[in-house]
Amino acid sequence: MKEAGVVSIPLWVFAWILLVVGIFTFLILLIYAKYGREISIKFSIITILITSSSIAFAIHFFLLNLGL
Repeated sequence: MKEAGVVSIPLWVFAWILLVVGIFTFLILLIYAKYGREISIKFSIITILITSSSIAFAIHFFLLNLGL
């Protein structure tokens, strides 16, 4: 059992990595949607899935570290 206020460093680092990956893939999707010549539904769906799952797991890991 961990004490109150002590964070798990690997979980904290993994949360930040997932948050950065999520933001990066979201920016790729925005740039692709604005400047892409042909619309690829498959690419858009894959990018949305990666973005949403990365940000969701990052938020989940941050909340775990806060003890919520």
